[in-house]
Amino acid sequence: MKRAILILIVVICAIVIGMRVLGASSEQPSSDAPAMQNLPASQPDLQTGRTFTVVSYQAVPTRSLYCTRLTSPPTIDGNLNDWPIGQSIDLNRDTAFSFQGGIASHADLSAIVRSGWDEETLYFAIQVYDDILVVDSDDVWRDDGVEIGLDGLYDKYAWGTDDHQYTVVADGRTTDRGVSATDITANIVAHEGGYNIEVAIPMSKLLPGVPISGTVMGFTIGLHDDDDGGSWDAYLIWEGTNTSTKPEEFGSLVFSERLDDRIVALEDKIAQLERRTQELLEILSEFEQLTPP
Repeated sequence: MKRAILILIVVICAIVIGMRVLGASSEQPSSDAPAMQNLPASQPDLQTGRTFTVVSYQAVPTRSLYCTRLTSPPTIDGNLNDWPIGQSIDLNRDTAFSFQGGIASHADLSAIVRSGWDEETLYFAIQVYDDILVVDSDDVWRDDGVEIGLDGLYDKYAWGTDDHQYTVVADGRTTDRGVSATDITANIVAHEGGYNIEVAIPMSKLLPGVPISGTVMGFTIGLHDDDDGGSWDAYLIWEGTNTSTKPEEFGSLVFSERLDDRIVALEDKIAQLERRTQELLEILSEFEQLTPP
């Protein structure tokens, strides 16, 4: 009788451990939520001769960037060669939801953006094309650089602890809504025709727990161009009209994992389950050897 009860306890413990180790899948995000899209009307600036975009809106679905699970973290050094092949988005004058200023070509201002994740960190790899680099201002938003807007809880509320506007300037300065960001890691490497940005953001700044495949965050990205000093000359935003205070206009960052990586991760979790089950069996064996008083 005692042995049967002990075996039952081991089985129940194994089931509980298995559920915790293997985890549960989440539902895929709905794409039915409406967002805003620009209907540009160009107006000239009489002082500079540049053309600026005036934005109006209509409800349409926003776009998504799929963020790939990384089985090993990249080195945050600005060199993007250690990133696996994954989905990317192009940000330029043709793909931007909204833009301001004059942009002569994709070589003048554009970017290719990728993202990755693991349980502790959110990563971005951004290849920027900018033919003239200028970093001469105290205000980070006046110089060449990238803005990453994140709504970690995807609640479309702008002022929670999960909401951030991370700016990375071409000279390596980093801020969160204008305040120096010491909690993220970023590195810049110049390349012919522009620069690379690599960023690592602690997941604890965005979520109260651990992300899984299917997790969704609000996301957009902006790109500033300063060609002649002073303030910026052009500004692109992938989704929305603001990277800080309007998360209801953001696109989405969808956490995903490749099938091969998912199989490897599942095999690792099964091995963990087998090890823990063996530990329980060893404890049971020691318990059976005890002599009752």
